[in-house]
Amino acid sequence: MSPLLTARPSVSVTLRLLAAVAVTAVVAAFVPLAGGDRESSAAIPACLAVAIVCAALCSHLLWASSNALGDRCLRWLAIGTTIAFVGLITTLMALPSVFAGGGPVDSGADSAAARYLVWHVFLIAGAALALSSVRATTRNLSIFGGLGALLLAWAAVASSPFGDLANGDGFSPTMRALVGLIVLAQAGVAVLWWRRAGGAMTWGDMCVLALMGLSALDAFAYMWAFGLFAGSWWASLALRAGQFAIPSVGLLIGFIAVAEKLREFEDELTANLVAERERAREHEERVTLDVQRRERIQARMQRMIDGVGLDVAFQPIVDLASGRVVGAEALARFKDADGNAIPTERCFLDAHAVDMGVDLELAVIKLALHCHEARLPEGRYLALNVSPAVLEQDELAFAIARHKSDRPLVVEITEHQPVEDYVALGAQLDRLRVLGVRVAVDDVGSGFASFRHVTRVNPNILKLDRTLVCGIDDDPVRQSLAAAIVAFAKDVGATVVSEGIENENELCCLKSLAVGCGQGFYLARPNLGTVDAEVPQLAAVS
Repeated sequence: MSPLLTARPSVSVTLRLLAAVAVTAVVAAFVPLAGGDRESSAAIPACLAVAIVCAALCSHLLWASSNALGDRCLRWLAIGTTIAFVGLITTLMALPSVFAGGGPVDSGADSAAARYLVWHVFLIAGAALALSSVRATTRNLSIFGGLGALLLAWAAVASSPFGDLANGDGFSPTMRALVGLIVLAQAGVAVLWWRRAGGAMTWGDMCVLALMGLSALDAFAYMWAFGLFAGSWWASLALRAGQFAIPSVGLLIGFIAVAEKLREFEDELTANLVAERERAREHEERVTLDVQRRERIQARMQRMIDGVGLDVAFQPIVDLASGRVVGAEALARFKDADGNAIPTERCFLDAHAVDMGVDLELAVIKLALHCHEARLPEGRYLALNVSPAVLEQDELAFAIARHKSDRPLVVEITEHQPVEDYVALGAQLDRLRVLGVRVAVDDVGSGFASFRHVTRVNPNILKLDRTLVCGIDDDPVRQSLAAAIVAFAKDVGATVVSEGIENENELCCLKSLAVGCGQGFYLARPNLGTVDAEVPQLAAVS
């Protein structure tokens, strides 16, 4: 919908429109037009020509506003203005100064007065029909416009179409009475239009009020004229031009304002489209880069799953009392195509990001099962890191079942992923226990969640989290917690293994707390070669 008749004009525009109306009224009242009271004055056709052009423009803009708003009732006012346009043309064609020898329109006073009445009445009728919301169908508009055209045509050719309205002494009392009724009717229509606006005047309302107000002043001046080309008739002539000029200019300003707003909107829309296109291009580039990066990661992961760039290091798990190696934890090691080491955690994160994490974990487990015989001392257990997602795979149980060795196996359940279903997890662990596999839980002591995990899994081995072990020799709280875990393990028949032993003080503290086994850089680093049967420095002490 066009904002022309629905948007409220600014205060400055409203004041300018009112000022134009006031100036027109003042000029009509106090400034006699050039030529005085002579009917041959060139000012008469000039004023009428201005009125004709502006009436045509006003009619067109009202019709266009009706289409823009979808309000067909405004078409009544557009047709009424068109009839006024035709009436002004017939008035111009009747002037002796235009057709000196007599033109196609009767130039008599009665005929001129009749034409004046016709187009004023139809202008008022158009505004009244618009206010009444009468259906502006093509048939109704044609009847209304056709009737006005026929009456104007009759008044153009007949010498006295409606009786004695004017004579040599001026306008008849009947004519003055009829014009007086027109003044009252136009004033009433203006008031009703004001009330229709409800105090929120829009562009259209302002222009219609200006049209009706100046038209009423025109009729008022015409009513008090002595006759044609005499007295206040000249004021009526000036107002006749102004009553169409000011509304048409006001409507035109409104349309120009709409055009400027549309241009601003178009500029803003264009800028937004350009920005959106740039964002789309950047997004497409990011998606392309993401796709390319994903494809590169998938290719690297597949290469490692196939065994290229994948190796297993074994970190010994030591009996702290005797220094004897009781087992070893299998830890994945990765290299890129150039032989450079890739951080283990990053590699697993990338694998899970491209939905290949389970396959990579299974590849590490299978490699550990394949190479442990030649690298671990006989009788030591092999600990395999297994996530809950891998435990759900039948492939894990199949790989362990195919394992032809007397070496004990332990699965360490990692907590990198949350456990969604402990019932299903328990069923999978029971399946592995049937195969002789023991269960260990990582990261015990790292928080409440880890203790809940312990109670649900019922493990054979509890592995103290390295955050609990770090600095335990100087922290009574850590010592108390570790002692409680050791006591709990003893009650349930589990073994405690300490992770992350980094120095002798931590080792001594853990031994004093009766922690049975441990692993860490102080004892032995992860080894890509063969694992010794015991840790020399502990064996010497024992």
